[in-house]
Amino acid sequence: MTYNFSDVINRENTRAAKFEYRETLFGRSDVLPLWVADMDFESVPELEEALIKRAKHNLYGYTTFDDDILQSIKNWLSSRHNFEIDTSLLSFSPGVIPSLHALVQIFTEENDQIVIQPPVYPPFFSVIKAHNRELVENPLVNRNGHYEMDFDHLEETFKNGAKAFILCSPHNPVGRVWNNDELEKLADLCVKYNVWLFSDDIHADIVFDGYEHTPISTLNDEIAKLTFTLMAPSKTFNIAGLQASYVISPNEDLKKKVNEQLMRQGFSSLNTFAFTAMETVYNHGADWLDALIRQLEENKQLIDEKLAGTKISAVDTEGTYLVWLDFSKTGLDHDEIKRKLNDEAKVGLNDGKSFGDQGETFMRINIASPKQVIEEGIDRIIKVFG
Repeated sequence: MTYNFSDVINRENTRAAKFEYRETLFGRSDVLPLWVADMDFESVPELEEALIKRAKHNLYGYTTFDDDILQSIKNWLSSRHNFEIDTSLLSFSPGVIPSLHALVQIFTEENDQIVIQPPVYPPFFSVIKAHNRELVENPLVNRNGHYEMDFDHLEETFKNGAKAFILCSPHNPVGRVWNNDELEKLADLCVKYNVWLFSDDIHADIVFDGYEHTPISTLNDEIAKLTFTLMAPSKTFNIAGLQASYVISPNEDLKKKVNEQLMRQGFSSLNTFAFTAMETVYNHGADWLDALIRQLEENKQLIDEKLAGTKISAVDTEGTYLVWLDFSKTGLDHDEIKRKLNDEAKVGLNDGKSFGDQGETFMRINIASPKQVIEEGIDRIIKVFG
């Protein structure tokens, strides 16, 4: 089947956050929005039909999951990631961040240290601070546009008493798909110092050719006992607005604690359309996803070709549809970079500093749009920055 990733779909007047928040975030409504992590592509064709079919029932009472939904998740993780799960250990949640809030509250106490690896997804900072935990940074090391973990420093943070570590795998925003050697080193440290591992694998499915995502809990039994894996079809299939995710706990006792905390947060079940969407995309979305990844690879190649010879560069990207742009060679400070993007290029990107101090001269661009939209955005940036 052929999928269309080239048509520009008008998202104006659909209450799309990507467009509605332009004035608030960028000070103007005429910027080309290439920021928030959703796509400008239609989702899996079978999903539209499935949602319409469900809507025709026209009754929207409380909904629960069944074996068919559980099996769709099990089959997907097995076929895409060689991840063989026990579906009895699944807990459903509206999103990865609500799940992280729950895990932080269950497995750490006030003033406990939790480690993250900036530059990283901004809610990682707030989910720690919101519960009066101590945020400890283990910054990634940028080696000529290729980011790596600093394991020596990480071990020091664990020695100093860290209780938990939040892993972003694949990493947002630097696009790393951590290889097995890196994950094994991380796992060994977590086991050695008995550190809980909360692994945000929401971008697991979007991995470029030549790379492979490995859920860290699959490495060995020791790390599996410490790991909570957080996954969702939302980024993969552009259904974030339907709010469907899940946590895979190490055992039944720990799963019970997760469920109890989610209940205390006021959550009991996914909405009707979330369950329908999850089952549909996992059962019918494999070919669509393969085609999407090819389009994303083309968009990243286009960016690299366009930026060659300029003072701006894109770091190595191995997965996700989020690209970390380096403006350091322009010689401009953060505020001036941001001003020129907003007011001169009129392109809306994610502010690099929101990912940590390491993002002072960086910006994040979302490349999940038709090729001509990405080209226009990059051309605007090059025209302004030279």
